[in-house]
Amino acid sequence: MDTRKVQRTGKSTFIVSLPKSWATKNGISAGSIIYINQGDNGALTLSTDRSERDLRARLDIGDKIGEHLVRDIIGCYVGGYRTIEVTAGHMSSLQKKDLHQIVNKLIGPEILEETISKVVIQDLLSSEELQSERALKRIRTVVKSMISDSFASLLNNNEELAADVIQRDDDVDRLNLLISRQFTEILRSGSVKQETLNPITAFNYMQAASNLERIADHAHRIAEIVGPQSHPLPDDLKEEVARMDSLLCGLLDDAISFLLQTNSNKANELIDRVRDIQRHAVAIAKSSSSKDKSEMLVRLVLASSLERMLDYIMNISELTINLSHANHPTEKAG
Repeated sequence: MDTRKVQRTGKSTFIVSLPKSWATKNGISAGSIIYINQGDNGALTLSTDRSERDLRARLDIGDKIGEHLVRDIIGCYVGGYRTIEVTAGHMSSLQKKDLHQIVNKLIGPEILEETISKVVIQDLLSSEELQSERALKRIRTVVKSMISDSFASLLNNNEELAADVIQRDDDVDRLNLLISRQFTEILRSGSVKQETLNPITAFNYMQAASNLERIADHAHRIAEIVGPQSHPLPDDLKEEVARMDSLLCGLLDDAISFLLQTNSNKANELIDRVRDIQRHAVAIAKSSSSKDKSEMLVRLVLASSLERMLDYIMNISELTINLSHANHPTEKAG
């Protein structure tokens, strides 16, 4: 690591010299303009270019279709590429359909050019709009609505509401990918803008979003068991489902709020609460002497999904504790 001594010129100006090897490598000479960006942790990033890099990915898809093609596009998107140029010798209508569908499921990208052998996807979302905290709050809102509506659809055997819950899962996926993308942007550039999260906070927000996305998957799973073959739930299970609705949403609210506040004490208390709730909820969901296959399926899915959703809420609380210590290291006793 190079070190430089800060010197003073005039009454109020401080100066520091640049490493000669860096200046030579970047074509710096007397009169050159240097752009300086300040990060949250006080670190300064020097650049000779004020504009964002035009990160371009070129992807030859051959005859790929379906999931393999989708994964490649998502990989480029999360990798932070601003332009994705997709090519093939002769692109089939099925391939173009897949490309349109995946672009519609992502936040920012649009198809700007399309020919018989090429599709150009351009990300129109500026770096200033990549705000993890806002996206995380939005995911929390969507996931809470999915939990409440999945339980309501189960209690009332409402297939239309269940279908709506399943569709909302795509919204959570889009926001989760957006947060993953921002994390890559921060790692790539050190920081996107001065007000951007530091990499440690961004990483923990990305992990929290992933846990929220998994909770949404379980709300999706509960909604999937609603259908014409469903029978009315027994009273004890109805009461437990209604109780767990408000309880889960409250726990989820607290978990994300404590993360955003970096409140490790509250996060520790929440973990203890969730463990007690988890034991009780899973026991109630599983307990039944009924031989009705429909009821047994509902109880099995509920027990499994409740257990996993509560696990993910505890994971978010553990992230809060980790983040608290990372941002404010405990001082060693002297």
